[in-house]
Amino acid sequence: MKYIVGIVLSCFVLFSSCTLGSEEDPANKNEVEIQNYIKLKNLKLQKSPEGLYSNTDGTIKTKNTGDLVTFHYKMTLLDGTIIDSTSRSKNINRSIVWGVNSAQSIFALPLSFLKLGESGLFLIPSALAFGGTAYGDVPAYSVLVLELTIDAIRDEAAQIELIQKTYNIVNPEKTSSGLIFKKLVENPTGASVAADAPVLVNYTGRLSYSYVHKDATSGAIVYNPIFDSGTLGTPTVPFVLSQRSLIPGFTEALKKMRAGEKAAVIIPYALGYGTAGNSAIPGYSPLYFEISTIAP
Repeated sequence: MKYIVGIVLSCFVLFSSCTLGSEEDPANKNEVEIQNYIKLKNLKLQKSPEGLYSNTDGTIKTKNTGDLVTFHYKMTLLDGTIIDSTSRSKNINRSIVWGVNSAQSIFALPLSFLKLGESGLFLIPSALAFGGTAYGDVPAYSVLVLELTIDAIRDEAAQIELIQKTYNIVNPEKTSSGLIFKKLVENPTGASVAADAPVLVNYTGRLSYSYVHKDATSGAIVYNPIFDSGTLGTPTVPFVLSQRSLIPGFTEALKKMRAGEKAAVIIPYALGYGTAGNSAIPGYSPLYFEISTIAP
């Protein structure tokens, strides 16, 4: 099974207006290919104003900015060659944050025609896919066939609930800011991090969903929710809270800890990377951290 990480449209749409360098126009060629495929498969599809063909009713199904849309799909060429897919048997799905990293995704337009639990068949002309650029096993100016099913649509509250269930965070404290905090290992006699006790801070940060990416340590391609892990401070230059600028939720969590403790922390996006996100974390993303503080 193949799984292409972060298929995006933006850098390929630029090529959609190019010609093949021959008398045959790519759009016309794609249209002929699509009509032949529809006839061959005896399909009843309709064409959207953008040029996407689908077996849906053609109406836009509203989703809210920041919703996490989780789906399964299979993508092929017209000849049946498999380009990319998720796997139900291996519990490997795909998720995008709606209105954030969905905007440049090849899945955005097809997903917009589906609501929770619905499936659809889509024919995507090259102008809405990779244009005149060959990409992996996709030749230039290729029409793509996409089978798509939406499995879940979760707002932030539902994502936080899922994190609590996944990691068995029972009866945590919820602070006035919205931080969700639970000590997993307590050390009442340890020095307070809030009082600038020098410590080493080990952490692992996870999103609310798994995704395919390269593991920073091993270099292997993995499917998991981890976006970062590491240590703040060293034995010779330990971490001191007042000397570091961290996201608000992480700072608030550390202020509740002592040296020698471990905590499970869920940070709402407003206390994390906000609506903008960063290069690794989409905007509107709640984050889950496991944090350990160790006396150097």
